[in-house]
Amino acid sequence: MSKLNLKYSPSNTIVCWLKQKNDLSILLNEGWYRIPVKTNLENLHKVKYLAFYQSYAFGKAACIIKHYGTIEKIDTVKRTELFPKEKLNEKSDDEYYKIKMKDMNILETPIPSKRHRRIIFINTTLEKLLSATEVNDLYNESPLEDVLWNGMKQNNIVAERQYFLRGSNNMYCLDFAAFCKKGNLNIECDGDAYHIGKEKAVKDNRRDNYLTKKGWSILRYSTTQLHDTDECIEEIRESISQKGGIEK
Repeated sequence: MSKLNLKYSPSNTIVCWLKQKNDLSILLNEGWYRIPVKTNLENLHKVKYLAFYQSYAFGKAACIIKHYGTIEKIDTVKRTELFPKEKLNEKSDDEYYKIKMKDMNILETPIPSKRHRRIIFINTTLEKLLSATEVNDLYNESPLEDVLWNGMKQNNIVAERQYFLRGSNNMYCLDFAAFCKKGNLNIECDGDAYHIGKEKAVKDNRRDNYLTKKGWSILRYSTTQLHDTDECIEEIRESISQKGGIEK
């Protein structure tokens, strides 16, 4: 088996959500963006860049990343300081990170979400941002996922990365979700540490049982299996074919 290239570059960029057109106006005209402190973004003070994903409010320009820039400084302020003319309300005393931006740029080719997903935050790198052709190229969670994703893209297998699915009492994050005509497929990269510990095994079993109950099929690949990426890709391709192909 060939040795996998699992080189990992720490995230230095966060893709953020532009909820309203006015948020973009503030960003471009006043040079700042806000994130509620309660969001608890652990790596916010470690990254250098922010990029911005436009919500459904942008109409024909929705679900794309077009702007990005460099973080100049981050202050913690109350909402009343951000919007002094706003009528007092239940959010007035909430704390926000006021992020001052500089060197704002426009991507030559905007990065789309092909499935028009609702995306709030994505950890990525500037390198991935500048080379991405779609939102799924941005995720920087695992080099093992990158290996499988690159193989899937090279073989024109359509899937969504880091896809969130609401369960009965939990929110589940799927490494890859392929939406097929006869049932959906969840593809997981477990690595060599899969099922280490009873607690993780219980959580994974509960999750897998819920997905199966909802008609999902599940494929899991370890680091060892992904040494032969071609074999994994062929198995994924066959599974999608058995489910009638990708639903467009």
